[in-house]
Amino acid sequence: MKKGSAAAKAWGRKMKRLRSSTAKPKRKYSVTKSKPTRTMAKRRYTRKPARRTSKRSTSIMGINLGKAGAAMLYGAMRAKTSNLIAPYTSKLPLGNIGDEVGMIVASMVGKKYLFKKAGIARDALNAGQTIELARIGDAAVSGDLNLPFLNMGAAASPNGTGNIF
Repeated sequence: MKKGSAAAKAWGRKMKRLRSSTAKPKRKYSVTKSKPTRTMAKRRYTRKPARRTSKRSTSIMGINLGKAGAAMLYGAMRAKTSNLIAPYTSKLPLGNIGDEVGMIVASMVGKKYLFKKAGIARDALNAGQTIELARIGDAAVSGDLNLPFLNMGAAASPNGTGNIF
């Protein structure tokens, strides 16, 4: 039998049918598959990872100078900002912590809308939020909030000194 002849194709179909266990539907036309032409291998290029550009933090005795500078900047601008928003915070029914709540809101708005990508100003407002939350926590522990479940004054402490720790 000559390769590619009708007899060779018929014999191949018969052998394929005998080798396969399940009966498959017959095709109307015989298909001869040609080998794919060989081409040169394509070169694959991989991107080198971008060089890391991270902030270098300078610290002295374990204190990060960037964070310390941001906190000092917030302390410097807190008094003026507090005086600017005092007419509005005095109307809030929050008692002694109205100023702290107003400063938290001012720092959130400034961080979200004014200083989205400004490095030291954004860090200062972030430090300001932490400072104001600490001041609210101090007011809660000292009893300035006048909330019964947060009043941890001298009556609540076991030794009567007013300290809870």
